[in-house]
Amino acid sequence: MLFKNVHFIYITIALMIAGPLWVRAQPSANVVKWVIEKNSTLRVKGKSNVNSFTCNINEYTASDTISCVTGSSKPIKLSGKMQMEIVSFNCHSRVITRDLRETLKASEYPKMTIRFLTLQWMPGPHSEKELIKGWVEVEVAGVIKRFELSYSFSNDVAGHLQLDGGRTFNFSDFKLSPPKKMAGLIKIKDAFDVNFQLILRAV
Repeated sequence: MLFKNVHFIYITIALMIAGPLWVRAQPSANVVKWVIEKNSTLRVKGKSNVNSFTCNINEYTASDTISCVTGSSKPIKLSGKMQMEIVSFNCHSRVITRDLRETLKASEYPKMTIRFLTLQWMPGPHSEKELIKGWVEVEVAGVIKRFELSYSFSNDVAGHLQLDGGRTFNFSDFKLSPPKKMAGLIKIKDAFDVNFQLILRAV
């Protein structure tokens, strides 16, 4: 019995020593992290039964980051988000700007959020313009929905990564009703396009 106890103690000590060594032997994760630069932009385009309108955010004032862990597994998992203040949208018309804020419930939910979830693969550091798909979560007026986006990646002369993405959404996706004008004579269509251009700096 004593021999068995001693044998058990030796095995336990060996496992305690080998455990940390096994952990250290695993390949370290390659984490890539970017800061969203100030000159990033976002554009919303919509239409009515009369004309079209465009709302812009021409300066990104938050200090958000996007991170991913590169490896052999696909799709690539991302973490990070971009948040836009609804009051920062400029629709080039005081009436349309006011209506957009009211429609998006800016007083109750002041931010639109895009959370980045996955990419098909990671573009190379010096690659030509690439088209890649990925999934995001979009939060508008307290409602969160998942969507697949199409991205294009490119590198500029300063070494920044430029990410262009977007898709068509519907107000009804977020349980919202399009704004109406003049007793309903002017009707905003349910569909609207969101496009963003992110300038990313590696950190």
